[in-house]
Amino acid sequence: MRIKAVAGTTTLVLLLTCGVGCGPSAPPPHPTNTDLTRAWCGSSGDRIDLRQDGSSRLSLISDAYLSHLLDDLRNTWSDQYLWGTYFDGRRPASAQGTWLLSEYEHEDDDHDDEHRWVRLDFGERTAAATRDPESPERYRFGDALLVSHDGNGFELLALNGRPDEGWSSRFTPCAD
Repeated sequence: MRIKAVAGTTTLVLLLTCGVGCGPSAPPPHPTNTDLTRAWCGSSGDRIDLRQDGSSRLSLISDAYLSHLLDDLRNTWSDQYLWGTYFDGRRPASAQGTWLLSEYEHEDDDHDDEHRWVRLDFGERTAAATRDPESPERYRFGDALLVSHDGNGFELLALNGRPDEGWSSRFTPCAD
């Protein structure tokens, strides 16, 4: 009889332990502006400063992240054409603008959860008068970075497409 009591107690302890530790994990926390107001260092050496007043600065723009920022234009136009048409003849090394934390729920996602994004806006670039008639007259320079939580903290991801298609640049909080 004592063996049955010990076995029953052991089973109860295992069930309670599994109920606490074996269940579905808690969803990652939702980011706030305070969580994101800081300097973010990119996987390719880029740096994005998100400031409390809603302003932002992108510096040390790597070729990898610049390629991501200009993806829709780079599919058609050469770098030299882009610099001459939208950036006064110089490859952009930095940009200043604004940022905003927003929610986005995609109707094609298999999950019901919403994604949080940092929307970077570095302004609208107007083409030079000598532009090719096929190129856009105006180009919005900016990005939408997916806010992710890796279990240790937040990170920002520049995506190649949808969230499940991978990222081209990853930004984590800078050490400084």
